[in-house]
Amino acid sequence: MSVVIFSMPLNDVGDAGAEALAAALRDAHCKLHTLDIRGNDVGDAGAEALAAALRDANCKLHTLNIAVNNNVGDAGAEALAAALRDANCKLHTLVIGENAVGDAGAEALAAALRDANCKLHTLQIATSGVGDAGAEALAAAVRDINCKLHTLDIFVCGFFRETAPLGMGNDCHYASATPQG
Repeated sequence: MSVVIFSMPLNDVGDAGAEALAAALRDAHCKLHTLDIRGNDVGDAGAEALAAALRDANCKLHTLNIAVNNNVGDAGAEALAAALRDANCKLHTLVIGENAVGDAGAEALAAALRDANCKLHTLQIATSGVGDAGAEALAAAVRDINCKLHTLDIFVCGFFRETAPLGMGNDCHYASATPQG
């Protein structure tokens, strides 16, 4: 089976375009495994549409990159977290960094990581608004028996902690936060 990659970096797909892409992902004939729409201003509405597609049994997507100025906030992250808990979701990599995801979105993603249905191996949420509460929730999630995460990137988020206090094990690759400015 061939892997099809759709990439539209730094364009303006917007939420309507994300909704159209989500409809395509639900089509039984769609073979798309990787969707890269970073920098496309999909917003929370677009993230919610993509999350709905991820819950569809026909969706084959393994990698979703909605990083960099997509204006995805907590509502979009929460919708994606709900999709990750769905047994139909096949997503292994979620790149959502450089958006407006804060503690609530990170906590929702952390809850999804603890769900036995979640297949996510890589979560990149770097340079977002995640603070101490979100980082603590993610740290607790990677210690959970159900968590399948191998890579967690929360580099330069809104918190200032070292790796050790978060208690992440040797199997988790973690970019520690550094103070800005």
